[in-house]
Amino acid sequence: MQTQRTLDEFKNEPFTDYSKPENADAIREAIEQVRSELGRDYPIIINGEQIALDKKFESFNPSEKSQIVGRFADADADAENLVEKAIEAATEAFKTWRNVKAEERAEYLFKAAQIIRERKHFFSAWLAFEVGKTWAEADGETAEAIDFLEFYGREMIRYAQRQPITKIEGEDNRLEYVPLGVGAIIPPWNFPLAIMAGMTLAAVVCGNTTVLKPSPDAPTIAYKFMEVLEEVGLPKGVVNFVAGSGTKVGELLVQ
Repeated sequence: MQTQRTLDEFKNEPFTDYSKPENADAIREAIEQVRSELGRDYPIIINGEQIALDKKFESFNPSEKSQIVGRFADADADAENLVEKAIEAATEAFKTWRNVKAEERAEYLFKAAQIIRERKHFFSAWLAFEVGKTWAEADGETAEAIDFLEFYGREMIRYAQRQPITKIEGEDNRLEYVPLGVGAIIPPWNFPLAIMAGMTLAAVVCGNTTVLKPSPDAPTIAYKFMEVLEEVGLPKGVVNFVAGSGTKVGELLVQ
């Protein structure tokens, strides 16, 4: 089944020219908006349920370490239980998500890409505060995140079509790609939007479900991405958000 997305040529998201006053004004406005949201509390999300914990860890601005970007429910407080719950939720969601048509799965990525595109200055501002990126660096990463979603969605639609294979007389052979199950997503801190979004939704668009453990140095950006996934209506349990350390939460996930 061909869709308009497969027919549309993929094009990289253009970078923002901040020498233009209107663009500079837009990023400054986004920075002030984000500044007003600094220091909020953020929960764990498992199967769509928000879980608050007494134990928290803080994400701070590396350029101004006294400035708290966000306070996060620390899954280290009950790591084994929370990781197990997240994996169970993802495993249950996989039973139905794996059967969703590739075109429908891809559409979630296209919708998420559009939201990030519309709010690119907002995401770039979070990147500036949480990992210290310049305007241009942050804008480049936001554009890359959009590119990943647009490209992966198109590729999934392409791979879902009947694939060409060598014909052998007397045989009816087919090549099909199948989802594998639950994936552990543990992205780095230095590209906390683009790599995180790409890793997560590459797995999701292929029919897998995930447990996302963001970098402790950049969890707020990952949480804002989770808000986008909720906004586009991604089913509960397909992506679960568990913030904590690599030594506890990360180690349990990879085991």
